[in-house]
Amino acid sequence: MTTPIWLKDEPWLAKWLGWFLGKLENRDGEPSPRAITRRIKKSTLPALYDFNEDTQGRWQLLQQVARDHCIFKIVLDNKRSAFQEPYENAQCRLNPDCEPLLREWLNRPKQDPVAQAWQQAINEHAASFTDNGEALLNQRPQIPGLTPAEIVSAFANVEGHLNQNLTLREIAARCFNGDSKALDNRFELLLKLYGDNANGIQPRPLLLTAWAPPGFSKLLIVENQDSFLRLVENSPEDYALLYSGGFRASATRLSSEHTRFAFLPGSDPERFKALFINMGLDEQTECHFWGDLDFAGMGILKALRNSLPNLQAWQPGYQPMLEILNTGGGHTPQQTRKTAQTDPGTTGCPYTDSTLLPALRQTNSALDQEAIQIP
Repeated sequence: MTTPIWLKDEPWLAKWLGWFLGKLENRDGEPSPRAITRRIKKSTLPALYDFNEDTQGRWQLLQQVARDHCIFKIVLDNKRSAFQEPYENAQCRLNPDCEPLLREWLNRPKQDPVAQAWQQAINEHAASFTDNGEALLNQRPQIPGLTPAEIVSAFANVEGHLNQNLTLREIAARCFNGDSKALDNRFELLLKLYGDNANGIQPRPLLLTAWAPPGFSKLLIVENQDSFLRLVENSPEDYALLYSGGFRASATRLSSEHTRFAFLPGSDPERFKALFINMGLDEQTECHFWGDLDFAGMGILKALRNSLPNLQAWQPGYQPMLEILNTGGGHTPQQTRKTAQTDPGTTGCPYTDSTLLPALRQTNSALDQEAIQIP
C-alpha cells in the first residue's frame, strides 16, 4: 500500500498521524503499559477549528480513517456543551499494531536505534577523522561497557596521541579508560580513520626470554614456560633455549629490529645474537621447536618457519609424547577446550608432516608438553 491520495491532500491529517508515530518512536521499541492518547483541541488540531475551511468534512475524514483502518479509537467527551463541536475534547487512542501502516503512509521507515546512536556520535566527531568516521559507522566496534558515543569519542581522542612515539597499547590505555588492549587487532581501522598519520604508531617490541650457555651452536624454541625452565635446569648439550610464549614468538619475524631478548644469568648474549641473525639464512645452523603435541603446537611450528625456514620439530621431546599418544594416552580436544584448534595441513617439516600430524588425526587426542620431562 502506498501513501493514500487523501493523505497527500490533507497535510493536517499527516501531521496529526505523525505525532502518534513520534510517540511510538520515543519508546525505542520498549513496550509501555500506557496507551498513547491525544485530545482534540484547538491547540492540538487547529485544522478542525479553521471554520473558513470544511471542518465537518475534515472531521468525517478523521472518523473514517479511525473506523476503516483501525488507526485509533475516538472517544467523544460527554461533558461538552450542546454549543460545542462534537469532536471538542474527544480522545484519540492509538492502536499500536498500526505502526507499520503509519510508517508506510508517512514514508518513515523504522530506524535502528543503535545505528542512530552511532550516526549521531560520528556526526559530532566527523572532523577528527580522515574519512569523516565512515569506517567506524561500517564496523561499529564493540567494547563492553561503552556506549557508541563513548567509543567514538575515544577513537577521536586517538588523534592527539599519534606521532607521539607511543605504541598501540599505550595509546589505547590513554584513550579507553586505561584499557590497553582496546585497540588490539584494530590498526587497519585506525589506518582508515587517520590515513598515513596512523603509521606514526610505534610497533610494539616482541620480548622473549632466552638461555644461551657458552659454546652453544644450536637453538631449541620451547612453547611453554614450565618446560622451558626445566630444560634450563638440565640443558640439552650444545643448545641455546628460547621461550616462545605460545604463539607470541610467531607473531613477527624473530630477527625483526623490534624483537628484544631477555637473557637468563650465565648466558652469552653476544654469541646468541651473532648466531641468531644468521639462523634461517644459514642452512647449516640447527634450530628446533618443541611444544604441545596438538594442532596449535603444530601451527606454531609452521608459523615460526616463516622466520626460520630450516626449523624442525625436536624429536627428543616429541617422540616420548608420541608413544603416549599411540598407546591410548592423552586427552581429547573436548576435554581441554581445544575444539577450536585448526589442523595446519602441512608445515614443511618432514617429521611433523609424516608422523606427528597423522598421529593427531588418527587418535583424535593431544598431549601437553608438561606431561613429560626430558632426562
